[in-house]
Amino acid sequence: MTEEEILNLMKSSQQDTETELQNQLVTSKLASIQEQKLQNEALGGSMSTIHFRSNDVPVDNKNVRVALLKIANFDKELQNCGKNSKKKEQLFLQLLTAYDDAISLVSEDLKEYQNMKRGPAVNTKRFECCNLLGFLSFEKLKLCMKRNEDMVNDLREEDCRIMKKNVGGRKKVDKASNGGSGGEDENSEAKRVEEIAHLYDALLQDARSVSNLPGGGDVNRFINAEDGASAADNAGSMMEEEKLEDEFLLEANANVLRLRALRCYYVARLYASSTLEKYVEASKLFEQALTLSVEAAEEIGACQDMDGGEEYMESMEALEKEIKGAKFRAEACAYLARSGGGSTTKSSSSSKSSGGGGGVVAGRSLLSRLDDFDSGGKTFHLVDVPPHLEPIPCKPTFFDIALNHVGEFPMEELQMFVDEYSKEKQEQQRSGGILGWFRRG
Repeated sequence: MTEEEILNLMKSSQQDTETELQNQLVTSKLASIQEQKLQNEALGGSMSTIHFRSNDVPVDNKNVRVALLKIANFDKELQNCGKNSKKKEQLFLQLLTAYDDAISLVSEDLKEYQNMKRGPAVNTKRFECCNLLGFLSFEKLKLCMKRNEDMVNDLREEDCRIMKKNVGGRKKVDKASNGGSGGEDENSEAKRVEEIAHLYDALLQDARSVSNLPGGGDVNRFINAEDGASAADNAGSMMEEEKLEDEFLLEANANVLRLRALRCYYVARLYASSTLEKYVEASKLFEQALTLSVEAAEEIGACQDMDGGEEYMESMEALEKEIKGAKFRAEACAYLARSGGGSTTKSSSSSKSSGGGGGVVAGRSLLSRLDDFDSGGKTFHLVDVPPHLEPIPCKPTFFDIALNHVGEFPMEELQMFVDEYSKEKQEQQRSGGILGWFRRG
């Protein structure tokens, strides 16, 4: 390498370094400007109040207001980023971090108020911190649930599209193009249903966490409880509060029922898949899923201002129809398995051990099962071409044929004959000796 080439390389490296430093300086400058802007907005009164569970909660801490403004900015960018998966994932993580920072600030304030001496003012601050903490936790859980539900909805759409292609029976698999086996599609279907069930597990955990969030209630009752009011006063306030239904808890419980119904449905489908073939258990799970979907529809209908309530109602109605059809299919497969006509590829011994009854060998022709109540497995044909080899006896079958005409032995007649013969023999023994000939006369 010549000296001139080395100088050119050093110049280009220096230019790249200067450009990178300039970009870092610009980025840090923009971040400081954005931070100063948020500080000014917080001082100006932005995000000074939040509404959570019928309570207007003031936000006195300036740092918490700044954190709420950051959350609002990240949320707006996330809504406007489109389908850019990389940028969307980055904004999602930044938004989660912003929620965690805000929750940490509020938790510190709550801990500080809990260490103070009790009083009306301190108890009010505790109540406000509890509601603010519940609000931030709820928004964070709602964000995670929305992301997971978008993922599971995509998987459900794919599942419905594949199921529509296979209407009228399972899709035949070309053995030549599939390596001589038809198990790949079945395994992929089971994996897809299992993935959907796992996502609903995560959603159900988050939904149950929502119903246990702090906050809500009446500030006066909270203050009386913290001050150690009399039992009669507390009982009276609790009775008054029980008369007022908490819309937040109603929506949370309705959402839990909805997710339980969906999870139960896909777990039942997993049991009814060709990889497990536990049709009796699947039928019971479908029945439970149907009960849960009906209860969820009733609870959702009782919620007045639930976000997406109409959409949830329609989804539960559609789910009820799917469950009824799947339940009928599972019951039919269970009957076929009990009668030995199930379309399973397992051996008879494995089917009996799993409670499915006698199994059938896949691929039996119609000619070989004329007298059997049998679906024939997963492939359907009239005769085997060329015919399969069958074992034949190499010796005459006379004794086998004679055995078919042998019935039960007449035990009573045989016993009478034995008894009679025994008596005659005993008489002959008694009449023996020299005078035996004379005694016979």
